[in-house]
Amino acid sequence: MGAAFGYASIMTSKSDAAKNAWLVFGLSGPLGQAFTLAMDDADPHVIGVSRAVRPALPGVSWRQGSLAEFIDPAEPLAAIASLGPLDDFARWFERSALAPARIVAIGSTSVHGKKASPDPAERALARALGDAERALAAAADARGCALTLLRPTLMYGNGRDRTLSRLVALARRWRLLPLPVRAGGLRQPVHVEDVAAAVLAALRADAARPGIFDLPGGETLPFDEMVRRSLAVGAPGARLIRLPGPVFRAGVGLLRALGRLGGAGSGVMARLDQDLVYDPAPARTALGQAPRGFAPSDTAFPP
Repeated sequence: MGAAFGYASIMTSKSDAAKNAWLVFGLSGPLGQAFTLAMDDADPHVIGVSRAVRPALPGVSWRQGSLAEFIDPAEPLAAIASLGPLDDFARWFERSALAPARIVAIGSTSVHGKKASPDPAERALARALGDAERALAAAADARGCALTLLRPTLMYGNGRDRTLSRLVALARRWRLLPLPVRAGGLRQPVHVEDVAAAVLAALRADAARPGIFDLPGGETLPFDEMVRRSLAVGAPGARLIRLPGPVFRAGVGLLRALGRLGGAGSGVMARLDQDLVYDPAPARTALGQAPRGFAPSDTAFPP
């Protein structure tokens, strides 16, 4: 997308930003893990928020509690970043009195891809994401905050994703993975480290980069090829079995009834042969990032 919300960019020098902290939600999640590993000594101090007690990290001080319970910190803030669920963060920010120069938040391209899903729960998710985007943009605009909203595509990379890692786990258990014959919908998987790099680029930039940006990975490839590469490194020796559509759907229905497929529903199945492709140019122009192609290593799917 890449369209700015219409407010002016806010200039912040690196020396000024270094005096103020970053408040970051979601540091304990998969993206937060990549974010903390990518931080360096030149970054401002980070205030992390977590329900559970967390081990000490260089440059991070933890505040225990949930978003609903969190009290605005007294420290001056250069920026707020949300690496977790967008709807929870948008509700919190609407209640908060904070008005930092920059806000960087993670959404999802599911706001596009699940809008017309046959699964009512997925359509509700797409609506909730859109509502959260609009609410957060309105609150940021009212307070003069520059909002950078990033919508990653299918994230992978540290074994904590809910798509490829689940498929690899099934293939390890069964030593095979069934897919329908027609499962060639195009995908743009994005490595979690590249998403973290984009967040840090938005936080570190001399000038704010306000706007909404889709954030696809660096390669577009068919769904079945994406799975094939994942199995090659995550479940070597497991076979990819291609089944006629009706047979595959019947098997999926049985496994779902037995509780063996987690959250996989009718929407997931319907999209296997649908293209989910987004323009990478606006995010790359604004943030200077060049996400990697899809070549997962074994660290993407730990045992």
